[in-house]
Amino acid sequence: MDSLETLIDLIPVHGLKTAYQIFKFILSSVKEVQDRKKQFEALAIAIGQLLRALDSEFRASRRILASCGEQLRDLENLLQDIHRFVEKEQQRDFLMSLLTKDSRIAKIEIYYRRIGATVSAFEISSLLSIQSMLERDQTAWNLDTAALNARLSAIEHNQVDLRKILEINQKNLLTVMACIERRLGSEVNQPEQQFYSNTLQYLSSMSGRQVKLDDRMILSFDVEYGLEIGAGGFGKVYRGTWNRTEVAIKVLQNVSGVPASVELLQKEIDLWLTLRHPNILQFLGANTLDDTPFIVMPYIQNNARQFLQQRPTFDPVHILRDASLGLQYLHSRKICHGDIKGANILVHDSGRALLCDFGLSRIKSDVTSRTVRVGTTVIVGSRNWMAPELLAGSTPKLPSDIYAFGMTLYELYTDENPLFNIPHADFVELVFKLQVRPDRPETEDAPRLSDPLWTLAEQCWVQDPKARPTSGQIHDRIVDILLQVTGKELADSAMRTKGNKRDRQIQDPQLVHWKQDSVEDKHTLIEDHLETPKSMSALAGTSNQLGQFKEAQKRRVDVMQKQKQVLGEDRPDTLQTMHDLAITYTNLGQLKEAQELMVEVMQKRKQVLGEDHRDTLQTMYNLAMTYTKLKQFKKAQKLGVTVMQKQKQVLGEDHPDTLRTMHNLAGTYARLGQFEEAQKLGVEVMQKRKQVLGKDKPDTLRTMHNLAAIYINLEQFKEAQELGVNVMQKQKQVLGEDHPETLQTMYNLAITYTNLGQFKEAQKLGADVIQKQTQMLGENHPDTLQTMHYLAFIYAELGQFEEAQKLGVRVMEKRKQVLGEDNPDTLRTMSNYALTCTNLRQFEKAQNLGVDLMQKQKQVLGGTHPHTLGTMHNLAATYFELGQFKKAQKLEVTVMQKQKKVLGEDHLDTLLTMCNLAHTYMRLGRFTEAHKLRGEVNSRRNRSPRRGPYSYPVNLF
Repeated sequence: MDSLETLIDLIPVHGLKTAYQIFKFILSSVKEVQDRKKQFEALAIAIGQLLRALDSEFRASRRILASCGEQLRDLENLLQDIHRFVEKEQQRDFLMSLLTKDSRIAKIEIYYRRIGATVSAFEISSLLSIQSMLERDQTAWNLDTAALNARLSAIEHNQVDLRKILEINQKNLLTVMACIERRLGSEVNQPEQQFYSNTLQYLSSMSGRQVKLDDRMILSFDVEYGLEIGAGGFGKVYRGTWNRTEVAIKVLQNVSGVPASVELLQKEIDLWLTLRHPNILQFLGANTLDDTPFIVMPYIQNNARQFLQQRPTFDPVHILRDASLGLQYLHSRKICHGDIKGANILVHDSGRALLCDFGLSRIKSDVTSRTVRVGTTVIVGSRNWMAPELLAGSTPKLPSDIYAFGMTLYELYTDENPLFNIPHADFVELVFKLQVRPDRPETEDAPRLSDPLWTLAEQCWVQDPKARPTSGQIHDRIVDILLQVTGKELADSAMRTKGNKRDRQIQDPQLVHWKQDSVEDKHTLIEDHLETPKSMSALAGTSNQLGQFKEAQKRRVDVMQKQKQVLGEDRPDTLQTMHDLAITYTNLGQLKEAQELMVEVMQKRKQVLGEDHRDTLQTMYNLAMTYTKLKQFKKAQKLGVTVMQKQKQVLGEDHPDTLRTMHNLAGTYARLGQFEEAQKLGVEVMQKRKQVLGKDKPDTLRTMHNLAAIYINLEQFKEAQELGVNVMQKQKQVLGEDHPETLQTMYNLAITYTNLGQFKEAQKLGADVIQKQTQMLGENHPDTLQTMHYLAFIYAELGQFEEAQKLGVRVMEKRKQVLGEDNPDTLRTMSNYALTCTNLRQFEKAQNLGVDLMQKQKQVLGGTHPHTLGTMHNLAATYFELGQFKKAQKLEVTVMQKQKKVLGEDHLDTLLTMCNLAHTYMRLGRFTEAHKLRGEVNSRRNRSPRRGPYSYPVNLF
């Protein structure tokens, strides 16, 4: 600590004053720490070195304060976190410090990683050695361990000292015993093992009690309390951490400090452990050993009311649908929730809603004073949501949940508590006896509250519990309402006829082609770059930076051969050169060579360095990237999962390398069509990158961009729009309006607008992207052509068929030149162009193009590919318009038979072909067959799935 004393008296530059002040607080707290003192001192020295280096840089004007605002804020946040951490450790007694030793050491490691990230952010890596800091920490750890072992040895021979230590922890004796039992089951050194064994024996003898551990038991030492985020008569809720995961900790005791009945809580815990549902908040564990029992659940920031207040454009019907699914699951298990209301429905940022606090009503009755009395009967619950029979003293049953659901529906659409205007003293009289219910709000106060929703609410809160709908019926009605909210089903609109015209779908640009791009195209990914080699010859490295990859390849081959001769094939330096050469192969597009060399390096590094060494993980990461470029997605996924798991163990969950692997793994899941997994991982990476890197960092923006693209594939278009707009605005500020990544985000956002029916916005954005791509990439670049192809479709959707045709011709001709006539992208453009000709009633041109296209698609894609069938369908429609009814009939029969096999008899595209064939039969005078086919269509149309979203290739990073 003496080396830091001079730093305390320094007068820092203005921008570092706050950081210096926090540093002084840290020093003061470190002086008071009793256990693991050397490690804390080493951490303080590292902070001091960092601050001294920054002060020197700012004084010499090598760093400008005005341009380092974000880095300084991150530095101050880091120091505040360390100060809080040291203060907590300072307050721990010896036993608590010993029992939480592993957690403390892990946190210190995390702080060193954050210091390293800060050094990189300020670009002062040449001034500070993180490796030296870690070596000093290791030395300090050794000294602390030796001091601890000496102390444990002394305690073993001094029972008085042991009793003093244990007397301090009399309040939570069982928890201490449980924690010691767990420590005995883990790997600890001999002095600790002896101490724990003697201590447990002493405590068991003194208390006469034994502790039984199970998997769901979470000890008070396992959790770290943060800020209080909720309170009530039943107890308090804290935001905290458990297992390095952010959680909510609900302490169950009343305002007087009286805890819940352990027996009652144990019964509920046994029930919660059996519940698993996507719309039920997961139960992580509980503590029933302490004098203050608590339960632990995942932390979700917003309840339904809060979520809707932050997202006013989000329709509450989606939350109600999820809540009804969760409630249906509980009711299927004969479980009554007992306290349904907006506050007990939590909503993820993604919009998924989860029921929480189910089954707590009985526990609350044990710890809360929030009651309403009728005679001598005690009634516990949220009064404004309570069913009349509960007000009369009945116990909660399934129909009382339905009543509360109806009140919650009212609450979410009005943003007010139901019946809030009824005085407490009159509540039972008016609600139970006079059957008073909420009045329907004015339209301007609740514009989304439709007639069907209001009817559902009224059905839920009828007086007779038996007359209320079941949770399953509620869900079915909400689904019906959702279909009405989003408009009529596509099957109905696509099959409308207008006068003597043929079915609208023949002239509709939204045909099979527009919704069925291949999986390969739909999930075209632009991955993060391969990890930069950490050691290479300077000349070869410069060649790479200049894009002269061939020169770099030649030099690295020479270096590798000499290293193999002089050093040997398995030397770390040789392996690094081989690794760098593999990356050069990748840059040259020689992916097979890159893969083979990476596999060799990976195997050798596992043998020489070990599977968990950072260099080994680097090679495994880059090999997974190479598999992705080779479209070997299963291999990429398997290896990516392995790398992620090992990096979490070795580097930590928040390390930038770990987050990059998770980011790319989410992209691999998307390529494989596993969008739920991709979304889950993407959300996690986004949140962590915001915390670790910052909200506006390019890596964070890439993750946000990808998550928006995943939302598109999940048909969560509102979420995709909101996130896409946010990313676009930030990219324009951080990267610039013309940056390729900004343009790709704009392209994806245009696709989102299309799926939301906002074609004007999509057109405007698409035109802007084309203009910028033409300037930056050139008119013949594949990205530019894809956007032009997409814009032609938008023109057609807007009825601007001449503009669509004009642009479609340009794209088709350029794709023939750039990609070739048989390329799938070229064929798609030809298909859209033929369709536009049909819309312009240029039927002969459409016919000629359709025949040519059909033959090419059969050769390239196959005769049963959905795109091929879509072209055949449209060609048959063109024959019909030309009066060639026999040709139309023959082709439509072929298409129908293949669609039934490939897509299914109830698929909408199959039904559309059947409908058109019925029209053709009518023109041929085959009325019996026409009527029969019409009848079959009408019987199947209600079973037909709704047409999916407009599927264009979305770009991911």
